[in-house]
Amino acid sequence: MAAPKKGALWIVIAIVIAVALTATVMDVVVFPMLKPTQSADLPKHLMTFDVGYDAPNFNPDWTAKAGQVIVVTMNNSGTMAHEFLLFDGDRATILKSAKAALALAESHHNGYQNDEAIGNLTVDEYTEYHDSWTNLSRVGCPDSCVDHDVDPGNTFLFWFVINTPGTYFFACHQVDRTDWKIHQDKGMWGTLTVTA
Repeated sequence: MAAPKKGALWIVIAIVIAVALTATVMDVVVFPMLKPTQSADLPKHLMTFDVGYDAPNFNPDWTAKAGQVIVVTMNNSGTMAHEFLLFDGDRATILKSAKAALALAESHHNGYQNDEAIGNLTVDEYTEYHDSWTNLSRVGCPDSCVDHDVDPGNTFLFWFVINTPGTYFFACHQVDRTDWKIHQDKGMWGTLTVTA
């Protein structure tokens, strides 16, 4: 069997390089938590408990510059899943809308409080309403919502950039099934002020 000609060998090398470059780009897209923190970034650590962020009855207050990369390491030390949702509307109005989504889901499922299967259907329906209602003013939606979940005992690294100065807030809108309240309603929220 003859060795490949030089032209064919260069084509093979070009294909291998193209595949390697594509894999590198895909790693950046699929595994964003691998992004290294740079000095101009704003690193933030956020601990989630079942009673709030960082500590009971505490609402973190962050300040960033417009265009600055905010890198968040979120640890969940609670017993249930928690999330980081970023909003650009009024906190009380958004909570009222989320509570309306939960009430609507609850109205469709009798026995949701005592039956786990019905409770799961209720939470699923609430999540569907919550994630589709535009009046919730979620930042980046519908294409790239700032929306990150972390399960109990896990850590998740993510980042985002806000280019428009203003006051934003982040919250957890998971439902605590012990009392059927949305976590923001139990004090799980913080503010983010973006300056020019």
